[in-house]
Amino acid sequence: MPEKLQQGDRLPPINLKLVDGDELTLPRGTASRYVALLFFRGEW
Repeated sequence: MPEKLQQGDRLPPINLKLVDGDELTLPRGTASRYVALLFFRGEW
């Protein structure tokens, strides 16, 4: 299991599939140094 992030740790690369089918790679795809991530898993 991966290590938990601690305060001050860098975010490892994460590939996310967007609703429109595009992909976003974090943290490279962000325009800012500060990022808030919200994950939602709905029942379709």
